[in-house]
Amino acid sequence: MASSTSTPVRLVGVDELGESQVTVVETAHGKLAVGLSDGTPFAVSNRCRHLLASLGEGKVTADGCLECPWHGAKYDVSTGKMVLGPQGAFKPIAGAVKGTMGARALKTYPVEVRDGAIWLS
Repeated sequence: MASSTSTPVRLVGVDELGESQVTVVETAHGKLAVGLSDGTPFAVSNRCRHLLASLGEGKVTADGCLECPWHGAKYDVSTGKMVLGPQGAFKPIAGAVKGTMGARALKTYPVEVRDGAIWLS
C-alpha cells in the first residue's frame, strides 16, 4: 500500500502579518489568504464570492472572521462559509448575496504554526 506524504510549505512568518492579521501568499494552489484568527492559523482561497476582491488584503475582525476589503462581507475561516453578506450600498441585498454567491464556500487548506511561521500541511 503506497503512502502519500507531502512536504510542508512555509507560507508566511507570523510576525509578517501586521495589524490586519492576513496576507496574500502565492502557492502551488494559486493565491491564498493566509493569516491568524484568534491565534489559530488559516489559509483560504483568496477571492471574495461577491465581486472577487482579494481577501488577503482584508482583515481579521475582532470576532475572528475574515472581512472583505471592498464591501465588508465576512467569512468563517474554519469552514470558508460567508457569515455576513456585503455591507454599505449592498446592505439591503446582503442576505440575497449571502444566500446565492455566499453558498459556495471558500476553499480551506490545512495549516499549522511552526517555528514562528504558518505552514501549509
